[in-house]
Amino acid sequence: MASSHIEPTVRLRNLFDKGSAVEVNRNIPIRRYYRSCQELIRMAGVYFEEKNYENSYVYYAKFIVLSFEKLKTHPEFNKVPPAEKAANKKTLKIAFDRAEKLKPALKRKYEEEYKRYKENQKQEEEKRKKEEEEERKRKEEIKKKAEEEQMNAFIQEQRRKELELERLAIVAEFADKVKVDDNGPLVPADFAPPPPEPFNDIATNTTTYKPQPTVPTPPALPSYDRSLKPDKHIFSSLTQSKNKYGLRTILSPADLPTKFMQLAHSNTSRNIETCGVLFGKLANEVFVITHVLIPHQKGAPDSCDTTREEDMWDFQDQYDGICLGWIHTHPSQTAFLSSVDMHTHYPYQCLMPESVAIVCSGKFNEVGYFMLDPGRGMNEIGKCRKPGFHPHPTTPPLFESCDHVKPSPTDAVHIVDWRLKPM
Repeated sequence: MASSHIEPTVRLRNLFDKGSAVEVNRNIPIRRYYRSCQELIRMAGVYFEEKNYENSYVYYAKFIVLSFEKLKTHPEFNKVPPAEKAANKKTLKIAFDRAEKLKPALKRKYEEEYKRYKENQKQEEEKRKKEEEEERKRKEEIKKKAEEEQMNAFIQEQRRKELELERLAIVAEFADKVKVDDNGPLVPADFAPPPPEPFNDIATNTTTYKPQPTVPTPPALPSYDRSLKPDKHIFSSLTQSKNKYGLRTILSPADLPTKFMQLAHSNTSRNIETCGVLFGKLANEVFVITHVLIPHQKGAPDSCDTTREEDMWDFQDQYDGICLGWIHTHPSQTAFLSSVDMHTHYPYQCLMPESVAIVCSGKFNEVGYFMLDPGRGMNEIGKCRKPGFHPHPTTPPLFESCDHVKPSPTDAVHIVDWRLKPM
């Protein structure tokens, strides 16, 4: 585990601090935050059922801090209906109980991981010391061998010098004893070489040299570097979804834009925008868009405003869904986010970082999956108080395409159109 080296109580406190890192933007209506609280509870419950207790604890902590502390700082807090406050307070007690039950389980888990970490550290330290001792002995052996070789070479050199001195002494002594007659013959008279052997005898004792055929040396076997063998983990890693900001993946049914454009065709033909809200489920760290609600709305050529938002929350509760963003059409423009679109999307992404804005351009046959840049885009739009259409810096752009949204050909989407429903 990446955090197993951290002391268990500190690690648990860090986990709560991670959940506590929530802020309230005064410009987002407080009712949106109350809806976000319900989604936090839903996600905490999903993680709890999946036995992902760390994430469950983080989302319970987010809910507790948001409900118990942060929402009280919102300027609209005193306008919240008492019934909604009471319901939230009841849920807060459940969240407290769940979080308190998770703490000892997480602490035990962290203690076990910390114990294993310490044991591994001890083993690594013993291994390191053993390797260092072996290396020290190896170097000593090399040094000892080098010294022995140096000493042997010195002894041999000394012995050679001694032998040379002895030889010179013997030569000098022999030279003094031998008297040479310079006028005498070089070979004494009584010495004669033996007669040469007959030619035939020599010939019979010689052997004719015949060169033997050369046996070619077999070629060396090709070397095989087993380190180049493909790692099986390479292939398994290809199935793991990775994206630029480490966001959880959203699976969007591949036929969603087509179905939505069909329902929006009447408005599109009259150059009027149509919008809908995306809802889905969370399972194993992946969101799946399951429902699209087209609420009561007022459309224009370049904007679309929803009405009766409280009905949308009832719909969300009915399907126990999580809001994952929104979808809208551009009847006469390409797929992009206008200044109004960016301001519309800001609350979605502020409350759920994975939120996506899907833009469908029927005229140009384009579909875009967009988000605000988490740094510059969110900061710029979050500080902006200008209404309607207005310019924003375009270099670098404040929005970008989402790489955490993946089309899914197997998942189906259910679109509910409330525009014809009586107000």
